Amino acid sequence: MSPASSPPYVVQASHHGMAVGHADQVSYYANHRSPASWPLQLGVIPAAARCFQPRPALDERTNADAASTAVRCTVLVGTAGVGKTQQAARFARAAWQEKRVDLLLWVAGTDREAVVAAYAHAIADITGADPAGGSGTAAAEQAAQAFLAWLRPDAGGPRRRWLIVLDDVADPEDLRGLWPPQNQDGEVLVTTRRRDVAQPAPNRAVVPVGGFTPDEATTYLSEALAAYGRDPGPASDLDALARELGFLPLALAQVAAGLAGSGQDCGTYLGLLREYDLLDGADDSSGARRGRPLSGLLPGPGALPDGQGFAVTEAWRSLLNRADRLPPTELARPLMEVASLLPAAGAPASVFTNQACADYVQQQRATPSPGQFLRGEDITAALGVLDRLGLIDYEPRGSGDPYRAVRVHPVLQRAVREGLPADRIRGLARTVASAWVKAADAHGADPAFVPVLADAADVLRAHAAAALWSPFTPPAPGTLGVSLNELFEDPHPDTHELLFRTGELLGTTGRSATGARDHFAWLAGEVLRRQGPESPSLEAACARQAHWQGVSGDAHGAAAGYAAIVDRQSRVFGPHHARTFAARAALGRWREAAGDTAGAVAAYAELLPLQQRSFGADSSYALETAAELARVQGESGDAYGAAITYETLLNDLLRTLRGTGGLQPRSGPYGNEALVRSNWLKVFAAHRGHAHWRGRAGDAAGAAVSFTYLLNEQVRVLGPDHPDVLATREELAHWEEHSRTR
Repeated sequence: MSPASSPPYVVQASHHGMAVGHADQVSYYANHRSPASWPLQLGVIPAAARCFQPRPALDERTNADAASTAVRCTVLVGTAGVGKTQQAARFARAAWQEKRVDLLLWVAGTDREAVVAAYAHAIADITGADPAGGSGTAAAEQAAQAFLAWLRPDAGGPRRRWLIVLDDVADPEDLRGLWPPQNQDGEVLVTTRRRDVAQPAPNRAVVPVGGFTPDEATTYLSEALAAYGRDPGPASDLDALARELGFLPLALAQVAAGLAGSGQDCGTYLGLLREYDLLDGADDSSGARRGRPLSGLLPGPGALPDGQGFAVTEAWRSLLNRADRLPPTELARPLMEVASLLPAAGAPASVFTNQACADYVQQQRATPSPGQFLRGEDITAALGVLDRLGLIDYEPRGSGDPYRAVRVHPVLQRAVREGLPADRIRGLARTVASAWVKAADAHGADPAFVPVLADAADVLRAHAAAALWSPFTPPAPGTLGVSLNELFEDPHPDTHELLFRTGELLGTTGRSATGARDHFAWLAGEVLRRQGPESPSLEAACARQAHWQGVSGDAHGAAAGYAAIVDRQSRVFGPHHARTFAARAALGRWREAAGDTAGAVAAYAELLPLQQRSFGADSSYALETAAELARVQGESGDAYGAAITYETLLNDLLRTLRGTGGLQPRSGPYGNEALVRSNWLKVFAAHRGHAHWRGRAGDAAGAAVSFTYLLNEQVRVLGPDHPDVLATREELAHWEEHSRTR
């Protein structure tokens, strides 16, 4: 590591003492005791943790960097609790025991004052000289510079091999001017949670430190519990325990101690450890799991293992406080609250930068600014701060999955969640759900986004399910509600849109009809349990379940589902309710898809007069249903009935469209020739259906006459070369030939 940029220090030694200072100013230190004997170990190296678990891959990387002549500084970087200090202590003890160093200095790098004091004490012990030029901060800084000067390769005196460990460096500014100088006889080992400390530099290697591997975690738990005199239990329970804690060594050590003192077996303790719904508590139908807060399952402060000074739930507190003070200020904490309800596997940055999240963050700032709006770049900058401090992993333009760009350790997520009151959790959960809906607006067309959205919905269902529903008051009898299609496009506010959007994207973009079916089956059951049979969301969920059941290949099941919906809606809302109409139409479609054309005819035949009475015979709803009824009548074998229905439909269309001018070509700036053409195509389709089924009913001559009239109108409106005109010519020829042979 290059020395701090400052004027060279002069080091002069004599039998009277040592003079240290800049070339133009020398400070003298007088001897008060004998210099230390060599080799010399200064500072307190943490004792090895109980059942320390070797990590071969990490050992190999650390030792390889230390052995390289090009690397004189190794930085171990990782979030809180991953074992950086234990790894550094293991390396330092090995260097001392193998006599690879003459000086080993262990420094707690939590702040600048601690580093300066350690350096000052080191030079005093090495030389046996105490400062004679005063005391206080200035004297300590001067003594620290004396120590750095002693470390320089040109300092004179005998060569000494040294290793300096700067443990838990909290801020790069704390080491400004205090980095040990580059020296082939010296090594520096740094541990830090800060990525801005672990920046690449000449002669410096950065070693990321993560949690245990699954095998390391289960081995550690087994050995630790055995050391406490407890039966570790099945390996599957140990693996589940390790996964619940994200393989974090600090959490595993404290939970092992808590389990050992609880008197419970691993399986029972695991059940308590598993997270619970923060709003509902235990609830079998919602999938919430019985459990307790993590803080309540850990040993008390005096009983933490290995001399640890704080519970794992407090491990990130100081960094989060620091992050909240860095610009842009007071964004870090509310952003971490949002992140606490996201999938641990990661989420896209767009969840944080949309308006739903920005509004929440602005509201939760300690000193909100009314009328001030957060910009996307403010949120992005705050995410960068959280990443630099090791609180999140943020890869906005990394090579990984862009939909997993922001990741947070699950234990940190849990610590943040469990520190919030229930009313805050409720509002936070709805904010996160709304943020995901906005993210779905941006990314919903990408199949890669769908599993991320499904994970997000699962997290909210597990931790704050009740927040996704609002209180529901049944409507007054006879109140006309919205149609099913309108309900789906703009879900009723008693159920959060995220739940509908997730299921729909599973089926459409995700191309998993069975996944969509299962999601809506769960949703229907949950709405019924929470809001009762009159909730509009229940009908929407049941309808989507039936729809995706049909799309998944079970048309009979879809028809049965819609039949049940029609029956329930007819009883609860009445036969003339808009939702009942939509369900009857869907029932007809799925009965036809299942091959039950007679059942489809019955469904449409029941629906048509209801719509005519409610909306009028000329309404678009009634006309569309009449067209479907006529079509399935013909396909069911009722040619005469199809012909009659098509004739009635044709007359209704002509009367309605002529009455509104919908069949007259329009000119001028407000003309809509495309609409007129579309209306004519509807008329022609009804006319063709009437003519076709008239012929199939036995009236070939009448069919030929009808097709002749249709052909003339089509040529007039569509032109002689339109595909429909060619099809009509073929049918006309068929029925003319058929009428001549009879």
